[in-house]
Amino acid sequence: MSRVSRTRVGHYARRSSPALFLLLLATVSSAAVAQSSDRGTWQIYYETTRERVELTFEHHEYGDRRHGTTSFGVRPAELHGLPPSQLSSYSGPASFRLVRDAGTFNFEGQLRDGRGNGFFTFSPDARFPQQLASRGYERPTSDQQYWLALHDVGYAMLDELRAQGYDRPSVTQLVVMGMHGVDLDYMRSLSSAGYRVGTTRRLVMLRDHGVTRDFIDGLRDEGYKNLTLDDLQELRDHGVTPDFIASLRRFGFRGLTTDQLLEARDHGVTESFIEDFRDLGYTGVSLRDFVRLRDHGVTVGYARRVRSTEGRLLSVGELIPRRDRGD
Repeated sequence: MSRVSRTRVGHYARRSSPALFLLLLATVSSAAVAQSSDRGTWQIYYETTRERVELTFEHHEYGDRRHGTTSFGVRPAELHGLPPSQLSSYSGPASFRLVRDAGTFNFEGQLRDGRGNGFFTFSPDARFPQQLASRGYERPTSDQQYWLALHDVGYAMLDELRAQGYDRPSVTQLVVMGMHGVDLDYMRSLSSAGYRVGTTRRLVMLRDHGVTRDFIDGLRDEGYKNLTLDDLQELRDHGVTPDFIASLRRFGFRGLTTDQLLEARDHGVTESFIEDFRDLGYTGVSLRDFVRLRDHGVTVGYARRVRSTEGRLLSVGELIPRRDRGD
């Protein structure tokens, strides 16, 4: 099951850049986890149609009054002591556990018709530090162990890093990966799509920029195969989605290069922009001309007014100079 984790600690929001990655490493290794994070409050929402439980943690870190929230989805079966019957229709007190390699989260609270809230505590697994050491990692601090448990950074993920040939990250880097949603499923999804990312820093950047298996598969369905990781990230950053490509294809624009797609998207050539001009009678306009129209501020309203004044439909080559002159 794909799991998207979202964490906010203090005032740090989730963004991505090489400099920010280094800042996060420093933050996680110092102030952001300087105090114990082994208690807090929880909320739960059961999506019966998806067989998925949305679990939200609010961490209470009393020493420096920092706090943060983390939300992710889990399968109902992962919540030990909370059967699906209680999740869907039960109202009353509840007690259940979420068990991870690094430790166990213990929940106490109230449920009502698929929603609930209460308090949680964290019990670290005493074997976990030694297991990390046996794999060549430094032993985590108690705070790091909490975050690794929260984001399900466990033995299978560490073994997958080794199997895919990654350099061994520090424990702090593992925490950053977890906070940004780089989990076992994400790593395997890129691998199964044929990509070897190479560095954990790049994994974090790709995850932050929204390069997912669904995005890759969608592009492949539209005919864009064997793209590089740089291509994928650039297309995602500029909003060139499978839906955008499909919208252009509906107007007959097929076999476009990635540069053409990026140009159209960056210059604001949308489906509605093309459709409005087509409805006005501009049926033979190239994608490049639509870009030119957009760049020169030629709207369909302007083109309609000119047609009304001139009594005819002007060509793109006539419209643009007139718009530039302010006619």
